[in-house]
Amino acid sequence: MTRDFSAFFERYGWPLGKGRLPFCIGHRGASGHERENTIAAFRRAAELGAEMWELDTQLTKDGVVVVSHDDHLERVFGIDRRISEMTAAELAGLDGVDVPSFSEVAALGRETGTGLYVELKAPGTGMRCWQHLAEMNQRFACLGSFDTAQVRELSDAACDFPLSVLIRVGHDPHALGDEAGADILHLCWERAGERPQDLVTDALMRRAFDAGREIVLWHEERPAILDDLMKLPVLGICTDLPDLMRPSAVKEKAVGRQG
Repeated sequence: MTRDFSAFFERYGWPLGKGRLPFCIGHRGASGHERENTIAAFRRAAELGAEMWELDTQLTKDGVVVVSHDDHLERVFGIDRRISEMTAAELAGLDGVDVPSFSEVAALGRETGTGLYVELKAPGTGMRCWQHLAEMNQRFACLGSFDTAQVRELSDAACDFPLSVLIRVGHDPHALGDEAGADILHLCWERAGERPQDLVTDALMRRAFDAGREIVLWHEERPAILDDLMKLPVLGICTDLPDLMRPSAVKEKAVGRQG
C-alpha cells in the first residue's frame, strides 16, 4: 500500500520535500541521548535528522505553557515540586531544573526547520499553543492528546492545524478519532507484545485513510520492529533514538567534522 501525502501537506501548509516519509519524530527530543524535553534534547534530535519533535505541555501557575511530560519534577529532576504550583519565574529559578517554555522550543523549531508534534498534557495548553503558532505563522506543527476533550475543543474552535488523538492498546482508534474530531490517529502500542507492528493491519490503515485520516506510530527503539514500521504508509514514527531512523544524518555529520 502506498500513500500520497501531498494533499495533507498542502492543506496544512507543511513544507513539501522536507524529508523522506515516514517522518522521524524525536520522542521528547532525542531522549535516548539527552534529558527528555530539554533544549539539548530537541537540538540533538534535529542534528540526528529528525523532521519533527514530540513534546509535552504543562502550565505554570501564572498561565505560561512549558515543555515537560510530568507536572511533578521528581522523576526527571529529582525535585519535589509541581510546575502547576509555581510561576514561570519560580520554575526558571530552580537550580538543576531545565524546563523550557513552549515559546522557546517553538523558536528553536523555526531556527532548525523542525516540526512540532505537540502532545497536550495540562488542560488549557492547546488554545495557547495554537495561538502562539498562529501568531508566528509556524505551520509545521500538529496538536494532539490522549484526552479527546482537549482535541475536540480545538476541533470545535476550527483549529487550522492538524489534530492528533493518541490511542492506547485495546482502544478503538476509529471511535476515538471520531470523538476527538482528529485528523491523525497516533497509535501508542509499543507495549503490545513482541510484534506490535502486526496490529497495524491493512484493514486498519484503509479505514483510517478512507475517513481522511493519517497515522502516526508509537516511539520505537527496537531496530527490527522499526525497520518494519518504516515500510508502512504512515505519516510519522516517534523514537527516542532518531539516529536509528536517520543513520545517514549521523554519517554526514561525522564526515563534516572530519572535513
